[in-house]
Amino acid sequence: MTNARYLWSVAQGLRTQVRPSVEDSGARDALDNGIRILTTMANALEPGQAGASADADTDRLGGPPENAAVHRDTGGTIAEAAEKLDRGAAPATLRDAIQWEKSLLDAAIARIDAVERAAPASESAGASTIDPMRLQAYLRQRPGCGEVTITSFRLIAGGRSRQTALLSIAGGGDVPGDMVIQRGIPGQAGSDAFLGEAGQHRLLSRLHAAGMRVPRPILVENDSSWLDAAFLLAEQVVGAPVQPDYWLPAEEEGVVLGLAREMALLHAQPVETVGEGLRAARDRHDMEGWRMEMEQLASSWTEKAHWPSVTMSAAIAWLRDNADCLDDRRAIVHNDMIFHNILARDGEITAVLDWEQCAIGHPGEDLGYCYPVVIAVTDWARFMDAYRAAGGADIPQRQIDYFALRAGLRLMNLVMVGGRDSFENGLSDDILVASAGAHFTQRLLHRIAFVLHSILERAE
Repeated sequence: MTNARYLWSVAQGLRTQVRPSVEDSGARDALDNGIRILTTMANALEPGQAGASADADTDRLGGPPENAAVHRDTGGTIAEAAEKLDRGAAPATLRDAIQWEKSLLDAAIARIDAVERAAPASESAGASTIDPMRLQAYLRQRPGCGEVTITSFRLIAGGRSRQTALLSIAGGGDVPGDMVIQRGIPGQAGSDAFLGEAGQHRLLSRLHAAGMRVPRPILVENDSSWLDAAFLLAEQVVGAPVQPDYWLPAEEEGVVLGLAREMALLHAQPVETVGEGLRAARDRHDMEGWRMEMEQLASSWTEKAHWPSVTMSAAIAWLRDNADCLDDRRAIVHNDMIFHNILARDGEITAVLDWEQCAIGHPGEDLGYCYPVVIAVTDWARFMDAYRAAGGADIPQRQIDYFALRAGLRLMNLVMVGGRDSFENGLSDDILVASAGAHFTQRLLHRIAFVLHSILERAE
């Protein structure tokens, strides 16, 4: 208990006392991720409040567990219940254990929130990691831009696979005066799971022409010699992020219903033309293909998890039992269409951002993904009414539930396999990667527990 309290105190002090004096934005981001790692390690050390049970072999963890409920006096019980679900027990038979783990997750995430959302005494402007002078030199070699000058440049915090900044220029001819630059992270290998800058430029051009609220792309550059990585420039859109935090829902119902309309418009676009060049989300779309995908996701979780989870085992069991609800319906899907990627002004959505995970998949993938943050604000039936009114298909609730749980399982694997492994195996020493594996997984498991609880509660 002493070690856990010590880590909580250090994290709190770094957040409230040290962070306000750190002026460089890169150093401040690194500090924030260090704070996140400290809070998740503290959760792993601090005993729970549920009373004595079998001791967990904490040496097996190998790092902060994805399951923020795992403590020395709860880990054994969690592992035992998870094993029963893995052997074929129905989730309903272990509903009390599932709810117990969720209550532990609620308390753990509340402790993390108390530290990580504590406001520092002040904020300082920082420097960008994208060199604006090199970007200016690039722009000046374009026709009609020989005298262009970058008059302002500000890095936008966030993003684990891309860096983003806002800039204004003068003397750019027909190039917009206010733009956004999105650049890949130098030295980070590309992934087949992410759409490159050229692909995003092509897609955004088509969606913008179709009337969807997306930034208008201006130019794309694949030659990394200019800024050390490929980059895309788009016209700035008025508005502010609906939420700066991935985990937070919108505050206005109108914005949520606006999301339903934008999602319906996206899903209505013809796959053969607008979706040209996008990857397919899976090799097969028949029932056997869905089952194969689910087993692959489940196997990856089992192999990579630092500790079992009643919630994850129950979610996988539910997915196995309900895969027969799926069909071969295809659409362009965004795969990260929630409020940290939405700009709005005066209660109206002005742009949907971050298209790097876009693919050809099932429309239920986007609907299930946004389900937890939507139901935190409005009734799901109202959201689906707005979705259908804008041209969206009628997707059954059972499919929504399936894709809501699948989204959590898929994202957990992306973070563990695509990020955490590279850090823990010594392939990367990036603190951003470390915090994703230590911090993001704990919050994600809490979200999966929330969705599973909602599904089981409706089934009673």
